[in-house]
Amino acid sequence: MKMMKKIALFFTAALMTVLVSCDKEEEYTYQDGTYRAETAEFSHGWKTFMEVTIADDAQTSVNLDAVNEEDSNLLKSETTVEQYPMDPHPSVWIPQLEAQFMAVDILNYEGVDGITGATGTSGEAHALFELILDAAKTGDTSTQILSGK
Repeated sequence: MKMMKKIALFFTAALMTVLVSCDKEEEYTYQDGTYRAETAEFSHGWKTFMEVTIADDAQTSVNLDAVNEEDSNLLKSETTVEQYPMDPHPSVWIPQLEAQFMAVDILNYEGVDGITGATGTSGEAHALFELILDAAKTGDTSTQILSGK
């Protein structure tokens, strides 16, 4: 009889261990992955895009930039003052916008502040970020296209 109790106790302990180890995994709102969104058309010779990598409901990287219509290898952030005479220059405000998007809690995202001198791109970046978050809910890593204004 003592042996039966020991066996029953052993199986009960084993069952408890299995049940505890099968505890439900943590649920996430966003699926891990790298997501991209871009504007549908070029505006003033540039097409804005954003790439965001998400892991465990947090963004681990944000890349915001724009590609040139005439030279697809030319990024707005890498232009010279002669190529893109804007004050402040995109090499200044693009990293500022990226930093703002990195700092937000994507689970409670309500937008970021615009950057003086780049209000148009700030608005586009916000819309691109929202497209990315929508895609990340289902894990859709295809390029999302922001339709015209």
